Amino acid sequence: MRHLSSLAIAVLTLCAAAPAHAQRYNDWTDVEGSETCRAIWKEFGRTMRGRPIAVYCEVRDVGTRPSTGSISVDAVEKEGILVRGSSRRDVHVSLVIQAQGRSVEDAHAIANQVKLDLTDKSMRVSGIDDDFSDRHFVAATMLIDAPTESNLSLSVGSAPLAVENVVGRMELRADHGPLKLLNVGGDVRARVEYGPLSVDLDGPRWQGTRLDAESEYGPVTLRVPKDFGAQLEIGADHGPFEIDFPITLTRLDGSSIQTKLGAGGPPVRAVARYGPMSMRMKGG
Repeated sequence: MRHLSSLAIAVLTLCAAAPAHAQRYNDWTDVEGSETCRAIWKEFGRTMRGRPIAVYCEVRDVGTRPSTGSISVDAVEKEGILVRGSSRRDVHVSLVIQAQGRSVEDAHAIANQVKLDLTDKSMRVSGIDDDFSDRHFVAATMLIDAPTESNLSLSVGSAPLAVENVVGRMELRADHGPLKLLNVGGDVRARVEYGPLSVDLDGPRWQGTRLDAESEYGPVTLRVPKDFGAQLEIGADHGPFEIDFPITLTRLDGSSIQTKLGAGGPPVRAVARYGPMSMRMKGG
């Protein structure tokens, strides 16, 4: 099983106020408390705001709960989700928390307010309020290690959502994303309103019933292996459209292309409404 490098939790769009050079974790070594954050910034990316005075970060082990085959999370703002599938039988949850305050102690106290109750049927983080500035900010990413065969119902606001190495029935939604899928399968419906959507697939064909992925106002990227087979639909209604390998057109319906790719297979749909769409062949 492959893993998303640095999780793709990497960019929290609501923090875009900082200049690009400030997004690199190694530019923050002079911030008070940064020693608690450096390894977390390197692995998960920085989810801070502006230029903070003091910071505090931690990866908190929340615990495990029995797997029911279904995982539901309705996240609030500033709360990302990463689900990683493996051969385990239970569900293990951690919280990646990043906070900033007037001092390290203040940032630590803000982080301590973040809680997660595993007994709730639909998991939800508490303690993340709408009051945020350079001197008061906290964000959390729910890190869920689950059985490979799991059904997911996941929703986020202004935060990243990523799923890797999971096969099942999935309803995935991100208001601002990014939304990233790596080596997934099953009956998957993914929607992003304003952020980017990327799908990276392994294997000779889609494993499961279908993929239906769409972004309304953001770019869509689909990456497939050489000789990948599918009943393919790709398109961009109001943006540029790029494919880096030749395909045979079966049907052209406005800005949508439908074709049998390779030896065929289950339907794979990836469409951008008002953003660019690109399809790439890995190892081609």
